[in-house]
Amino acid sequence: MSLEEALHTFINGRKWTDVPFHTDGKRTNCSFTLVITEALSSNSFRGELYVQSHRPAENSACVTPMLNLRDPEMEFDYTEHQPLQFDPHFIQGNLTAIIAYYAYLILGLDLDSRSSLGGTSCFRNMELIASGAQSRGWSGWERRNSRNRSAIAAAFNDGTLEEYRQMWFDYHRKESDMPGENGKPEPERIVSSLRLLSALHEKRLATVLIRLFGDAKLEEMVTLLSKADSRERKQSREALLKLYPARSAELDRLK
Repeated sequence: MSLEEALHTFINGRKWTDVPFHTDGKRTNCSFTLVITEALSSNSFRGELYVQSHRPAENSACVTPMLNLRDPEMEFDYTEHQPLQFDPHFIQGNLTAIIAYYAYLILGLDLDSRSSLGGTSCFRNMELIASGAQSRGWSGWERRNSRNRSAIAAAFNDGTLEEYRQMWFDYHRKESDMPGENGKPEPERIVSSLRLLSALHEKRLATVLIRLFGDAKLEEMVTLLSKADSRERKQSREALLKLYPARSAELDRLK
């Protein structure tokens, strides 16, 4: 079995959560793209992982992005035809730990977008994996890094940051799943989400959640806000520039 086949079976052949999921029959769409940049030995590799997910809106034909992430710290062992095993309570391999971690992140974000704090069990599994992986000394799990996998898991399990998770739910319920008149989005609905992000940035400047939100949602947010009146567009652009100064070219659409 090739690595691609093994990963496909690993991701799609497991029941990742017992939480009731997608009673409407729709599924979260996601992609994992692993780019191997270096073979360290015959069965040891280094590379990058790109993870994306989106879900359909509940009352329209539109989809909304949930995750758009690049992980540059992929180092793992794999022997061809080797089945991929995983136990969150006994972490054996970095490859399965990372893939399982991101599977839980995808599901947690989806569940949080459908019910208030609905993804808690998935985020707890992320933290369990991170804790087990840290003891192995693998790259990307270090506690001291404020932007890596362990930092993301810690943020989603930090009770003082639950307002971000509530904002995530409100954003999707009010914007994606409950369109305005004539089925069209209403840009003013997301201004409250922007206010919370700005307040969070003031209190927790280094939190990884703001980056995660921007990587997934900024393009969608700008598209929605571009339909607002000129005053609201200007105020939103100024607020977003403070959050995402490196993405000023995208934000110029709000001028």
